[in-house]
Amino acid sequence: MTPVRPRRADARPRPWRLLAIFFLALFIIFVASFAVADRGLSPKLGIDLQGGTRVTLIPKGQPAEADLQLAQEIIRDRVDGLGVAGTSVVIEGSNIVLTVPGEDSSQARDLGTTSQLTIRPVIQFQPVEPGDREPVPAAKGDSEAVAREVAEAREVRQGDPQELTESLATFRCPERDVLAGFDDPAQALIACGETGKYVLGPVPLLVGEPDDGKRLDGQQIVKDSVSSGFSQQAGKNEVSFRFNAGPGEQGSATWSRLTQENLQKQIAILLDGEVISAPVVQGVTPVGSATSITGEFSTDEASTLAGNLRYGALPISFEDPNVDNVPASLGLASLEAGLLAGAIGFLLVLIYSVVFYRLLGVLAFISLALSFLLTYGMLVFLGYTVDYSLDLAGIAGLVIGIGMTADSYVVFFERIKDELRDGHRFRSAVPRAWKSASRTIVTGNMVSLIGAVVLYLLASGEVRGFAFTLGLTTVMDVFVAFTVTWPLVYLASTKDLFSEPWANGMGRMANLQAAAAERRRIERREEKKAEQARGRGVTATIQGPVGATATGTPRLPGTDDEEERR
Repeated sequence: MTPVRPRRADARPRPWRLLAIFFLALFIIFVASFAVADRGLSPKLGIDLQGGTRVTLIPKGQPAEADLQLAQEIIRDRVDGLGVAGTSVVIEGSNIVLTVPGEDSSQARDLGTTSQLTIRPVIQFQPVEPGDREPVPAAKGDSEAVAREVAEAREVRQGDPQELTESLATFRCPERDVLAGFDDPAQALIACGETGKYVLGPVPLLVGEPDDGKRLDGQQIVKDSVSSGFSQQAGKNEVSFRFNAGPGEQGSATWSRLTQENLQKQIAILLDGEVISAPVVQGVTPVGSATSITGEFSTDEASTLAGNLRYGALPISFEDPNVDNVPASLGLASLEAGLLAGAIGFLLVLIYSVVFYRLLGVLAFISLALSFLLTYGMLVFLGYTVDYSLDLAGIAGLVIGIGMTADSYVVFFERIKDELRDGHRFRSAVPRAWKSASRTIVTGNMVSLIGAVVLYLLASGEVRGFAFTLGLTTVMDVFVAFTVTWPLVYLASTKDLFSEPWANGMGRMANLQAAAAERRRIERREEKKAEQARGRGVTATIQGPVGATATGTPRLPGTDDEEERR
């Protein structure tokens, strides 16, 4: 007895369940997008679409290539840490260029600060009137002029502590500190703050270091310990951090010794050569304990300072940045061009689908529109959760994704033609075609997805935006093909309307289908004749001269006539 074969899973698909899964996912994505978005259901746009600010950081002097690359990495880390969406950081010649979407360039300016934190004991302090600063002409781009300015500033502001104390009364704080990042930590220094000018001692050597060894600075700060907030006790904003205290690390031990030596005295904390706080040491800080900086800075300034300390000091100093605004009108023109390209792509796909596949092409276009709607919702959601900004290159990835999605529908429909050519009816041809087409769709999209992932990991800037949207549309293509396209076409195959050649665009297959059916009928008839001949035991005979057979089998009357008739 022949065993009964179980019905295949695709013999009775559940199209309504698959469609319900898609619309549930679409509903969840749009609800989540609406919950996190603060500007309605519109994605965040890059600088080339909404306009923005371009900040050029010009190094002082001639930095080494390694220092320039390290500065680029640190600034990029600050971008990620401060959540500045859509910002790119590139090296152009010997400059670092930041592009920030929007008109506010304050964040970009802060990203380029050196944030070199040093600590010096206070020898002398004199108050000054707010705004009492000496103008200093800029020497941008002239490395020799910058070197001369630094050398002259060192002669005036560094040297013997007693001589610096005597000259402090006549010293005027400059509007632009040319010595920031170039002072000698082993010598005393005249530095300025918001409310006064100081004579400061040398930067303390780390415990156990020789005279030319390492000194206490921001490099010994434990990055994970940096935080900012409002101090109820001090009534000011503060930034808290802790020096390292592990094996072979003497930052915290050096700070503890410094507080012990300067008990009830001031210790100045400098950022880029400017005194931001000069607290009086009220007690000895134990090794491993946290340190707080309080000053006259806002909550945003405290947060920016904390981020800069957390991600490290830049190895080079920059002059005042050059700031250029990218007009929003230019970005609007780019956006309109991108949307026009997308609309043309949609229109061409619709025309192609309807011409070749008629009503099936309409179903394909509906699937394509739903795929785009799902992708749009994901872009909005990612824009407000991971700060993804859609740029012109990203729109190009979306347009190319439209064509790749249409390829999946062509594979499915052409496979249906193959099944019709083999003689199957339209209703049975659809599930048979999907069985093989689904594997081709998954395989083809996996190749595209791998390419998009590799491009995203190896590229930078706008190319990553292209790779991201290309990979996203690829994933949406597979999801929509299984949850929308396949269920819709299967439901259509159960309707007599879609079985008509004029409705499914497969009229050319009708003649081939009829020919295939006729060919199978002939093959079955020949097989039946052969089986009947074998069943009756008919053998070939050779007639001799006296009418007997060579095999000795007697001839039956009428045998020849019957064989001829057959």
